[in-house]
Amino acid sequence: MADGTIGGGPDPGNGARSATAYEVVLLRHGETLGYDGDHGLTPRGEEQARARGKVLAAGIAPSARVLMPHARTSRATATALTLRAALLAEGVDESQLGELYPEPHFDNLRFCLEGEVVDTSVAVGARLALGTGTPEPDWVREYDRFDSDYAAVAAAGGPIEYWTHNPMLYFEPPQLASLRTWLGISALGPALAAAGAELALVCTHSAPMRAFAATTLGEDLGEPENLEPIRVRVEDGTARVDYRDRTVTTRIPQPPAWFDRAWLDGYGR
Repeated sequence: MADGTIGGGPDPGNGARSATAYEVVLLRHGETLGYDGDHGLTPRGEEQARARGKVLAAGIAPSARVLMPHARTSRATATALTLRAALLAEGVDESQLGELYPEPHFDNLRFCLEGEVVDTSVAVGARLALGTGTPEPDWVREYDRFDSDYAAVAAAGGPIEYWTHNPMLYFEPPQLASLRTWLGISALGPALAAAGAELALVCTHSAPMRAFAATTLGEDLGEPENLEPIRVRVEDGTARVDYRDRTVTTRIPQPPAWFDRAWLDGYGR
């Protein structure tokens, strides 16, 4: 993430911020106990969240208020809890920090399981519950192409690498994961304004982050590390996205007509 104060004060890119300016920092969850279900963090994952909290705390302006939405999985929730505790431990006043709250726009990768949209953490449970020798539905074969390890390979991003580059029928496509992330970022504008805040720290997942970065920057930079940030500064409908050594300024996209905007906004609420 670029150096400097976040969530208040002048924008080093173009002078004073407008009244509508705000910042969103997308963060991948910490190392998790596994990918064969909805698990929390390992001790290393908790330490990753504390370390990122220390870095973020040093850049939060003393007057800044912060919102903390997160994906609805156990690992994203645990990351947000640990991150918030770390911010407090580093001297960010509790009055500056909003309470944690789940935000479906920043959900993990979604999957269509027998006609129902679910988190992949649910889909993998359904996959593992099927006994050997039973007829396999088409979605099982597709899930097995995506992941059959649920551990080291999954942690290294192998399944997301496959998903990013191979069309599939039952997984949410990368462009949709990117668009709903943009919807979440857009929706944070009025939410931040209502709270008198200019900064949101969002604990989410590698799939939407990777798709967001690839579609915004025009190339896939690979798997985000645990707690690696993507920084998005929004002002008057334009966003400046900073990720690793790349920066791009873009208009905030809207979903095309072939995606159901009402469904995207309503799912999970």
